Amino acid sequence: MLAAATAVAAIARRVSLPESVVLVVVGLFGAVLFPEIRFAVTPALVLGVFIPGLVFAAAYTIDWSDLRAVLGPVIGLAVPGVVASAAVVAILLTATGLPLELAFVVGAITAATDPVAVVATMARLGVPKALRTLVEAESLLNDGTGLVLFALAVRATSTGIGLLEGAALFAITVLVSAIVGVAGAVVAARAIAWSGERTIQLATTLVLAYGTFQLAAAIGLSGILATVIAGITLGTLMRRSAASSALVAEVEDLWAVVAFALTSLVFLLIGFAIAVPSLVGAASGIVLGTIGVVVARGLMVYLPAALTRLWAGARRLPRGWTHVVFWSGLRGAVALAAALSLPPDFRERELVQDISFGIVLATLLLQGTTAPLVVRRALAHGT
Repeated sequence: MLAAATAVAAIARRVSLPESVVLVVVGLFGAVLFPEIRFAVTPALVLGVFIPGLVFAAAYTIDWSDLRAVLGPVIGLAVPGVVASAAVVAILLTATGLPLELAFVVGAITAATDPVAVVATMARLGVPKALRTLVEAESLLNDGTGLVLFALAVRATSTGIGLLEGAALFAITVLVSAIVGVAGAVVAARAIAWSGERTIQLATTLVLAYGTFQLAAAIGLSGILATVIAGITLGTLMRRSAASSALVAEVEDLWAVVAFALTSLVFLLIGFAIAVPSLVGAASGIVLGTIGVVVARGLMVYLPAALTRLWAGARRLPRGWTHVVFWSGLRGAVALAAALSLPPDFRERELVQDISFGIVLATLLLQGTTAPLVVRRALAHGT
């Protein structure tokens, strides 16, 4: 699988196609051509192996000073944006006859974005660093908040939970998960400074990435948020400490390789995990759900941008940036993991999964393939 994923990703890069999209398509064809091949794409595999490494690799490269400059839009998209996306999708899906509580679960599953194709395109075209930071940081944070919202939505359908209680649990989970991430990063930074062995120093970052995820998840918090905050904090601390620039670069190189391998594998596995024939029965839900995630994304990106223009002194994103941020709302591995993790006895489980898988596939194929065009046009019209 790793050999196949690496070869496909290398070819995709050579012909300037979004590798995540090509990998998914190859996986879809592979599942059709080789039906005897079965991969156990489980929530434990995606959430326990792929996601911590992917989010830590991206988070480590983000410096707090860069993040602070775009923190307002990031929080706006990662918190109210996630809730708004789930709500819009849920309202539209009720038109298919799906009960509102189940429709909201689909909305929560597909609330987290995965802009791998967009970020890769931005890296090749050399877009401003602040724009890359905005897109990456927003995606990393809403992966965590999206899974928190998903867990609450599933709980609401099974045991019931009030709106105020749910909001309080959401806020507490996000806050405490962030504290766990910061604490883990501080301990790891001191351990790295104490050790003079490169192997131990690099291994410490691996322990931090997966350790904070498992610790937070074990106590009922958001493992993704803890790992994201840990990555941002450690990277920032190391760049500001006595750590050599060579060590900082070596950590980045290590995680670049890890991220490449994990990204290639997970998108190939997404293709194998989605059974296209089973999506036909959920076609109406997939269409309405996809419209919902795109509309909600547009509202959360363009409405605040329009409102800031009402005040002369308000700081606003360049117009070209808003188009890129809007089109970066692809869905991917986190949504897949959330759908797979639904309890076996969950009501209408297969239908909810099929709609969610279909939305993931639609956004990857639609937005992933056109991402280079959107980024180029944004650069051509100025940022």
